[in-house]
Amino acid sequence: QQITSAAHSVGAMAGFDLAHAVGNVPLQLHDWGADFACWCTYKYLNSGPGGLAGIFVHERHGKSNDLHRFAGWWGHNEGTRFDMTKPFDAEEGAKGFQLSNPPIL
Repeated sequence: QQITSAAHSVGAMAGFDLAHAVGNVPLQLHDWGADFACWCTYKYLNSGPGGLAGIFVHERHGKSNDLHRFAGWWGHNEGTRFDMTKPFDAEEGAKGFQLSNPPIL
């Protein structure tokens, strides 16, 4: 929470790599105000090779098209996903940051 506050106090976003935290320590990303986070599941969630990754995007960014992102098929609005329309029309929330592989969950 202190890191997030310090980042926001100077106008920066607070993003975290939680590979060694998920499944190991309690996390309250939304309550702490983190902007985004990502993690693997093969360490403390014991998924093994080829395991899923996770992403958190704070809800305040859920409808924002101002954020820089890799624009992938699965992050585009499902209703027009394969129409090849421009500009990129992101799904709301973390779904809008998906790239080219369909999620399994």
